[in-house]
Amino acid sequence: MSPDSNRSYGTAVVVLLVAGLVGFGASACRPGNSEPEPANGTSTENKLYPVLEEGLWGYMNHDGHLAVAPQFDAAWPFSEGRALVQLNGRFGYLDAQGDIAVPIQYRDAWYFSNGLAPVLADSAWSFIDYDGAVVVSSTFGIDAPGPSAPGVETVELDRVRVGDHYGFRNADGRIVIDPRFDQAWHFVDGLARVQVDGKWGFIGRSGEMVVEPAFDVAWDFEDGLARVKVDDRFGYINTRGDYIWAPTR
Repeated sequence: MSPDSNRSYGTAVVVLLVAGLVGFGASACRPGNSEPEPANGTSTENKLYPVLEEGLWGYMNHDGHLAVAPQFDAAWPFSEGRALVQLNGRFGYLDAQGDIAVPIQYRDAWYFSNGLAPVLADSAWSFIDYDGAVVVSSTFGIDAPGPSAPGVETVELDRVRVGDHYGFRNADGRIVIDPRFDQAWHFVDGLARVQVDGKWGFIGRSGEMVVEPAFDVAWDFEDGLARVKVDDRFGYINTRGDYIWAPTR
């Protein structure tokens, strides 16, 4: 599975063992022996971002320098100080420094959310804590929670579709950015992804084009960086559209 695809378990993984959750909820204590720094560290300089180089995934720092050598078949962004990685068909997690925090041993796995991550060991799903200890076991399946999108702005602008095009309206329902985009997404870090003639760029909250549409795929900005895809190559840009990590594959 490619890191740029949406992870989904399908309808077979649907039921969580109710008794296990009730017991966990009643414990009133946060799982895990030691909680990692949230969101991979509190400072932007400490954050790591997945990059693809010569067919393998590693991580760069915020300055665009390689921090974790490309060695994984797939790698995803950090959530709650842990990054999901895949190697030889198995899944595990890195810590905020790029070291293996939870062994790469699971048949499938998901992001951390509220201190827990769902993992599939053999034929049974369970929830693990930041250190890999099983907190909630299940004899059935679980409905794996997707991570909340970081930085999504709950402000007065919301996208709206008029005919075949997208624009943005304010809280009163008045259109303030004309529907002229083939596709559009929510504002994150003050910028919104928009598609024009099959290419993705970014607009500001006044509707001005900040980063010209030049990408086959674009992801939301986080701490001033956005992942982009050109052909089959992945890179990162800053809010001016300059490459911090030129597209590689």
